[in-house]
Amino acid sequence: MQVLVAGATGYLGSRLVPRLLGDGHDVRVLVRTPSKVVGQPWTDAVEVVTGDARDDDAVAAACAGVDAVAYLVHAMDGPGFAERDRDAARALADGAAAAGVRRIVYLGGLQPDAEEGRVSPHLRSRREVGEILLEGPVPTVVLRAGIVVGTGSASFEMIRHLAETAMGGPPVLPFPDRVWNRIQPVAVDDVLHAVAGCVALADGENRAVDIGGPEVLTYRGLMNGYAEEAGLRRPWPVPVPVSAPRLTARAVAALTPVRRDLAEPLVESMRHELVCDPDDLAELDALVGAPPGGRTPYRTAVRRALDGVGAAGPGPSDPPGTGPAEWSTTDATGVDAPAHAVWSVIETLGGEHGWYTVPGTATITGLVDVLAGGPGAIPTSRTPTAPPRLIAGEELDRWRIEAVEPGVRLLLRAESTLPGVAQLELRVRPTGRLTSLYSQTLRFRPRGMAGRLAWLAAYPTQRFVFAVMARTLTGVAETRYRAQLRGA
Repeated sequence: MQVLVAGATGYLGSRLVPRLLGDGHDVRVLVRTPSKVVGQPWTDAVEVVTGDARDDDAVAAACAGVDAVAYLVHAMDGPGFAERDRDAARALADGAAAAGVRRIVYLGGLQPDAEEGRVSPHLRSRREVGEILLEGPVPTVVLRAGIVVGTGSASFEMIRHLAETAMGGPPVLPFPDRVWNRIQPVAVDDVLHAVAGCVALADGENRAVDIGGPEVLTYRGLMNGYAEEAGLRRPWPVPVPVSAPRLTARAVAALTPVRRDLAEPLVESMRHELVCDPDDLAELDALVGAPPGGRTPYRTAVRRALDGVGAAGPGPSDPPGTGPAEWSTTDATGVDAPAHAVWSVIETLGGEHGWYTVPGTATITGLVDVLAGGPGAIPTSRTPTAPPRLIAGEELDRWRIEAVEPGVRLLLRAESTLPGVAQLELRVRPTGRLTSLYSQTLRFRPRGMAGRLAWLAAYPTQRFVFAVMARTLTGVAETRYRAQLRGA
């Protein structure tokens, strides 16, 4: 079959394309920004059509000669997203009908019971798009999913970062009362199974069905399950009877990499209980068959995401901040000396030579160690004789050498007791016959609230300390190299 994927550079689209290719389909993708396709492992195996999903002519051209369309477009990128989604759905319905497309598969969202009252704008938009397509002339299957569990999913990343922030914090933690609402999450592998299966259905199916995993959990249960798989301590939750989605979205945006314009509709949707109709799950299994091994339990899906397994792992088009929280700072300095001269100074780091920075501060290891209740001082135990060669696995003061590329790169990991993992990477590369570029990057992966607070508390000082280190180290390299030239 010839299958068009609209939304191929998004979270699910980028994972669906290789699945369809593996099933033997010819795949065409409609993308607004072709550069986003570059770097995908499937780039050379698909036909790329450039155009906006709301452009009637672009959609019609993309649908020409296509048997089925997997429609994974969701605007949700600021005010007016519902109108943009509505226009795109109408463009697809008309363009697919004109081109003789036999099937559309749309991934929408689970809908709350009618008696729950006003539906959030996010879920209302998903429902409206499904209705537009179902009422059109092309047979459509609308798959209604709740939270999709996998690295890169905005909902899952929100759970990940909230859990890693909250679960490593105080033993008693206030939660908005809406986290006791129920939700039926679904593993990304199960979603891909359903979408790919519906693409290949026989003509005539025109229906909406719910899709979900085998468990119904509360939002609090989602965070607890993540915490248990990630090895985080669980606090005792205290319900707070507040309903302020905008304020909550601001807090989510502050504590996680999820943008506020994306967090707000997701938080707004949390006020609903989103549970699948059991009859729909049975109907979906009858249509496309159950996923291999059955529907994936939530904690199994979380473990796959943590381990980076298959579609649950990271992808090249995932948004910034996907995966565990990591903060980094980089200092880069041009050097009037060749790369080997800079490397000769890097080889002397630690011990009697120190770290070429402010005396008594040395590295972030000492700074954060103070916050963690340690002494903060860095020993200088190396002998005044020639420093040892840098060897992976060996200690270097309070650092462990993780990797060495002689003359190019040194990677260190902090050995002190920290509320997270700190790494320091030093690199040097030639920029000319007698010049080079030195860079040093500090990365910190915080663990819980303590790690985040430690980074924020130490940040002003460590920026100064490491800036001094970069300037001093490269200055020493230049001075030594000039002295060598004069001696020669």
